Parts: sequence; structure tokens; C-alpha cells
Amino acid sequence: MAFGKMLSAIGVASALALTTVGTVGSAAFAADTAAQPAVQAAAQPATQATPDTSALPVISAAENPALAKEIQTPALTMAQPANLPSVHSDGTAQGIAPLNLVCGNFSFNGPSFTETCNGPLWQPFIDCSDGNRYVSTVLFSGLFRVRLTCPVGVAVAGGAFDLS
Repeated sequence: MAFGKMLSAIGVASALALTTVGTVGSAAFAADTAAQPAVQAAAQPATQATPDTSALPVISAAENPALAKEIQTPALTMAQPANLPSVHSDGTAQGIAPLNLVCGNFSFNGPSFTETCNGPLWQPFIDCSDGNRYVSTVLFSGLFRVRLTCPVGVAVAGGAFDLS
């Protein structure tokens, strides 16, 4: 019986020791990881950075209801690669599926791509057969029908970036 009590006492002491060491170890780990983030943000090359759209003009359907009834044909510029949420003409979404942007009624006619989108702030784009993606130099807010035309080649795809 004394042997059993001794084994029981050793077991309880071992369990308490492991619990104490585990708690101290966990606290030390928490203090160490709190001091520095577990994942460091990778430096993005300039071509992968989110494009600065703050200088682009915004056409708002709420402020220009007459413009919202017409097809808009904004100027284009070559797009820089970005991981912005977007809706594509093939029905797919890039990145996190945009919750604030809805696009549809896509049509292609040679170099032109036309789409209807509705969202708080969005920027249409077109993919052309020359291998480049071009974006509108104007941002849109609200419901608009937009026609983009490839400067070279024919339109192969298109969509819009959700900037909201």
C-alpha cells in the first residue's frame, strides 16, 4: 500500500511539474511571439504593388444620373499586375471574391469589350490579344455600362477591379 501511495505521489508531482513547465514555456513563447509577428510582410516589387488610383477621376451615377444611362468609353492605360479583387468575363473571380461589385451582360465585338457593372468604386479592364491588360483611366461608382477597346489586336477577356 505504501508503494502505491508513493507511485501516486510521484505521478501527481510529475504532472504538476509538467503543467508548470508547460505554462512557463507557453508564457515564454507567447511573450516571444508577441514581441515580433510570426509572419513578416514580404516587400512587394514596385510592379506588384497595388496601383495608386487616388489621382484618377471618379464618375458617380448618383451625381451624374444622365451619364449612367449612356455607354461610357473611357481612355485606357496599360495595367500593372495587381492582386485586387476582380470579376472576370468568364465568370471567375480573382483574389477574395468581390462582395461589393456585380458585373454582367458581357459582349465582345472585335477589339471592343462591353460590360455592365454596379458597385461603390470599380475600375474596368480589358485583356487584349497582344498579351496586355489595359485599365480605364476613370473609376466608376454605381451602375454603368462601359465599352473598352483594345489599342492593338482583339478583346479576349475583360472585367472590373473592386476598389471599394
